[in-house]
Amino acid sequence: MMYVNDLKKSIKNVIKYEYIKERKSLLHIGYGIDNNFVRCTGASIYSFVKNNINEKMAFHIVAHNLSNDSKEKFKILAKDNNINIYIYEIDSSFFKDFPTQFSWPTATYFRFLLPIILNNIERLLYIDADVICLGKIREIFNINLENHIIGAISESEIANKERNKILGLNNHIYFNAGVLLIDIKKWNEFNVLDKAIEILNKYRNILTCLDQDMLNMVLTNHIKYLDKKFNWLNWWNYKDVENININNIVLMHFTAHPKPWDLAWNVSPICTSFNKDIYKNFEDMTPWKNMPLIPPKNYKEMEHYAKDLKKRGYYLESLKWYKNYLINKIIFFKEKNNGKKRDFNNRSSR
Repeated sequence: MMYVNDLKKSIKNVIKYEYIKERKSLLHIGYGIDNNFVRCTGASIYSFVKNNINEKMAFHIVAHNLSNDSKEKFKILAKDNNINIYIYEIDSSFFKDFPTQFSWPTATYFRFLLPIILNNIERLLYIDADVICLGKIREIFNINLENHIIGAISESEIANKERNKILGLNNHIYFNAGVLLIDIKKWNEFNVLDKAIEILNKYRNILTCLDQDMLNMVLTNHIKYLDKKFNWLNWWNYKDVENININNIVLMHFTAHPKPWDLAWNVSPICTSFNKDIYKNFEDMTPWKNMPLIPPKNYKEMEHYAKDLKKRGYYLESLKWYKNYLINKIIFFKEKNNGKKRDFNNRSSR
């Protein structure tokens, strides 16, 4: 338990919005976010409430750098829907040396805190902020994990082959870490946190999926594989709209980019008549309704958006974003090269 106490110390404040006093029958659902993922967390929480009106639920959010406006909106969400929301504000410096990517920010590691914080409950359903609930969740909480530490859903066949080969995993089914049914006691007894950090220190250069890779390596042979309806990845069969039955999906995971709250969503090929408004319909019932869509944030997103606009026939708008793409790409590589020169100069002066 080498790192547990250090991680506990990173919790600087706990905010409690409690509107359910009876705790025995609560279903516990957890998120790890920063302020960039607040709006979708709000929509996700509301989707659980809307589709499970007879359940009592507590939502646990490990967060960094939440604005006062975000906290106030979570308070309104809790009060309006008669649920409990707990926000654990942390100092993220514990994770300062952990690798990140644009699509995998520091907040992706916050899930490691939840079983430590909630060590007095039996089960936790960890959810990525881009997961929307479309059905009843009592079923997933009632699943017999058969002495396994987690319940999870397998990734695609291609991801299985690629990731298992890179990670050196044999006889393993690679799972998506965006939905995890966690046996808290077994997780902590197995000391998942310490084992994950050991993996990170030893295999950092091959962990391109970061904490998801870490968890696959640590928990191999300790996973109960669940039906894909509990983590239905949005890009699965998106072209085969006619054969997708929404009634067979409990949790829809918007893994691919762009996201439904992005400006590029409506012209993206993964946005279809089936999924186009699923997310928006829930966000519109939260304190985050009417928020503007988020424009592309880097040159790669700008390039994809420009191409999708062109495919949809929006030629002038496409040219505008293609110009933005070129400008931002040039700036990015200039700054990158200048950074390399500075690093070289710094090394030479030592």
